[in-house]
Amino acid sequence: MLLVECGALLVASGVCWLLMRRARRLTVHPRWLLWLLATNLRGVSFVIALALVARALLLPIAGIPDPRVNDEYSYLLMADTFAHHRLANPTPPAWQHFETFHVNLVPTYHSKYPVAQGVALTAGQVVFHQPWIGVYLSTALLCGAICWALQAFVSPGWALLGGLLAVVRLALLSYWMNSYWGGSMAALGGAVALGAVVRLFHSGRSGPDRVLLSSAFAAGLLILATSRPYEGLAFSLPLFGYFGYRVIRDRVRGSVLLQASLPLVLFSVAGSLAMGHYNRATTGQALLMPYVLNYRTYWPLPFFLGQKGNPGLELQDPVFAKFFQSTEEEYGYQKTKTISGLLDLESQRLGSDWFFYIGPALSLPVLIGFLSCIQQARLRIVVLVSLSTAAALAVCIYSMPHYAAPATVAVYVFAVEGLRYLWDQKACGERSFVVAVCVTVLAVSLARQTGSTALNSRFQFPNQRKLIAEQLSSRPGKHLVLVSYDLDRHYPGNELVHNGADFDSEKILWARSKGEGKDVGLCAAYPDRAFWSVATDDEHVAMRASDLCKHP
Repeated sequence: MLLVECGALLVASGVCWLLMRRARRLTVHPRWLLWLLATNLRGVSFVIALALVARALLLPIAGIPDPRVNDEYSYLLMADTFAHHRLANPTPPAWQHFETFHVNLVPTYHSKYPVAQGVALTAGQVVFHQPWIGVYLSTALLCGAICWALQAFVSPGWALLGGLLAVVRLALLSYWMNSYWGGSMAALGGAVALGAVVRLFHSGRSGPDRVLLSSAFAAGLLILATSRPYEGLAFSLPLFGYFGYRVIRDRVRGSVLLQASLPLVLFSVAGSLAMGHYNRATTGQALLMPYVLNYRTYWPLPFFLGQKGNPGLELQDPVFAKFFQSTEEEYGYQKTKTISGLLDLESQRLGSDWFFYIGPALSLPVLIGFLSCIQQARLRIVVLVSLSTAAALAVCIYSMPHYAAPATVAVYVFAVEGLRYLWDQKACGERSFVVAVCVTVLAVSLARQTGSTALNSRFQFPNQRKLIAEQLSSRPGKHLVLVSYDLDRHYPGNELVHNGADFDSEKILWARSKGEGKDVGLCAAYPDRAFWSVATDDEHVAMRASDLCKHP
């Protein structure tokens, strides 16, 4: 697909060059565009509305996604927990049978992840009775936030173009929009924090405006802390440095300093207290995050280069053991033990992130924009946040595109700045290339088979969980499905054992079979349910009524 996109860019450049040579004297801007660019709010609102409308129009084609990834079910558990008006759930009886990935069962039953994505899903579930609506809205807001942040660095027209590029690449067919996980919330936090802090000390800013911007800065930081805390911290450090630098350079004193710092302090204190309360409700300790608890309980592998991990941890369940074996192989953990292997791993991850965030069409504009930002003092903060985030990711053993989500806004600043630079050369060739880039990005992003903005992963295996649930949903009463796998052929990412927050109200519970003679405890714990045995190798599934509880 790399060659396809490069070829499309080449063809589009030629066609645009021919067309622009014919129309080079046409410089009239449509009235509607002038009206749209008259205020920053109109541009931002237009981007958000376009993202919502465009994805809605794709519903007959793309539909509402079904969860397939283990992480998605963990986030959905969190949303369901919040929708039941609690922060954590009691540990269910016979909890060892309900252990699954990215979920803690003791001291409470809860998702291991930070809360931001869960809050978005909760809003969708509570208000619209569909968790995905939270993803839909938050991704549209992300596109608007990118446009708003860009308005602090470039003219309204170029900021609008950056927002439209974000709509095309992120809000249509990317997995950020078409799944229940991804980077939309973290990217939203990064865009809001960057856009707010660079505006905060502009001369002529009124007191109320400064308070609002400081509050927005703090809110962006809070979103980062509750979505991707590690990468968010790396992204935020240059912003704190910039804040302090402007205070010292501009000799900010008195009411101006109070207006700029007080909301930040108040939000920080309130956010820290809220996060501590959540930690206590889930793990029992205010300073122990659910993610850290899950790592101590289940993860034998290290997260960072040079870390030892949990070598003494013994996993009793063979499915969990295979999960970490697969994780070790897929993420190339062994490569981190040699210099050549580490360089190969880093290049692979860089390529994956480049293909998702940038792609061939935007590569040259992003490179030009990066170099241009280095040369301009007012844009160097964008370079710093991107480099700090990249450095934090470089010491991680595992990585996925959305890990870099806090710095998403930086990519669009580089892209727009590069396109602006080319356009300002005023030559037909450069301007034709700018138009061709935009056309190619749109065409490639709408081509669902391309990887640059691909839909949520296309799964090799059928959605057996959905098929089994459809069969049992039509049967009366409540059910419990005992799942066992052919471990020689089972892929741990295709896990069936996931449950909601309230076990009593769930029509179907999914449990992990512990082997012959080890499942009978479930009969006493869940006497009101019909038991079913499911055996699967991922491609084939056999389901039958279980006789587990029919014999003493």
